[in-house]
Amino acid sequence: MEDLDDLYELYQGKAITKYMEGLYENRVEEEEYTKAYIQNMYQFYGYGMWVAVEKATGKVIARAGLDHMQLPEETVLQLGYVVGEQYQNQGYATELCEAILDYAKNHTQFAEIYCFIQKENHISIHLAEKLGFIWKEEIKIHLHFSFELIHIIQRLYIFLQ
Repeated sequence: MEDLDDLYELYQGKAITKYMEGLYENRVEEEEYTKAYIQNMYQFYGYGMWVAVEKATGKVIARAGLDHMQLPEETVLQLGYVVGEQYQNQGYATELCEAILDYAKNHTQFAEIYCFIQKENHISIHLAEKLGFIWKEEIKIHLHFSFELIHIIQRLYIFLQ
């Protein structure tokens, strides 16, 4: 909860929420969501979304981690990431995601991990491919946040074992 102010700052950039939902506009709702997420995800699975802090400044520069995506046929493990605009194209996303993939390989029972990326998000697709992800299919995802969104996304995967 102490990182919430930093997360609001991280998510302020227009490019950040172009391809993903942002935080709740109402801070109380975001606090409640974050508390529930911590209690459920971290307590039950031992992982979730983490913040990344730049060593030199102590500033939160990114949020990345593992989450579950419920699809009609199965629940899958997904890699998610967002890097602050001023910290992009400096290798942070690659370094973060490589460490998270290593963690997933050694600390989860999943045989594969997915990235769900809007097909217009070429930068994120490039990162996923650089990490070794392979395109599987396009699917429609219905997201319910402050409003309903329907995304046609690329489903990419990588084998962990």
